[in-house]
Amino acid sequence: MPDDSLKKKPPGGDDRNLVIVDDDFKNADAEDRLWLFWERNKSLIIQGTTAVVVAVLGLLMYEFVWKAGRREALQQDYLACLDEPARRAFAAKHAGQPLAAVAMAEVADELKSAAKFAEAAKAFDEAARLASLAGEAPVVKTLGARSRLEAALARVDGGDATGEAALTTFAKDQTTPETWRGYAMLTLANLAVTKADLPGATKWLNQMDKELRKDHVWREYKDSLIRSEPGLLNPVAVPAALPTGK
Repeated sequence: MPDDSLKKKPPGGDDRNLVIVDDDFKNADAEDRLWLFWERNKSLIIQGTTAVVVAVLGLLMYEFVWKAGRREALQQDYLACLDEPARRAFAAKHAGQPLAAVAMAEVADELKSAAKFAEAAKAFDEAARLASLAGEAPVVKTLGARSRLEAALARVDGGDATGEAALTTFAKDQTTPETWRGYAMLTLANLAVTKADLPGATKWLNQMDKELRKDHVWREYKDSLIRSEPGLLNPVAVPAALPTGK
């Protein structure tokens, strides 16, 4: 008597019939064949599907739980920094994180408040460097710009000859947020007035009108400076262009 079980085995190397069909399913439609395939392979399918689900859940856990927990731990570490050494250590340990730049900026602010301008300038330099490592988020870029501005101002306040040059470079940087550039221009105008350099002061005030929005936040301070120094009411004359020879 022939072995009927051989009917259930496809020839070797023949993958045309992946779903083995019994006699009762020879004329089955696609839906019935799918059901048969499920019945014979459901344990394997379930295991494979479970593996995919576990992998997806693992990724979600990493993104929303582990990362959130890590951020929470980072914030707790930051809040525990109550003095300069702790903040410096935190900033060094977490370089690449926005809070590292914040911690170093706080160190710099405290040094500047204590009139330690040279140390403050270096700390602001470090805060700017850390901000540059912390991504492209607008708030991070703003923190970096503010740190660069404060580094230049600290050098000016400390009598460092490089401070005004750094401030000038900052004021001319078109990639810098307008608010900080405007403050740099206004400061340079004030510095020029203190040196009785009215043409230099007027140049920076005119630059503010040219490059900043009409309703920029420093307009009131600019107008106040002009009222305090009548010589600034007359704009710097622009020399006429020389005729070109042929």
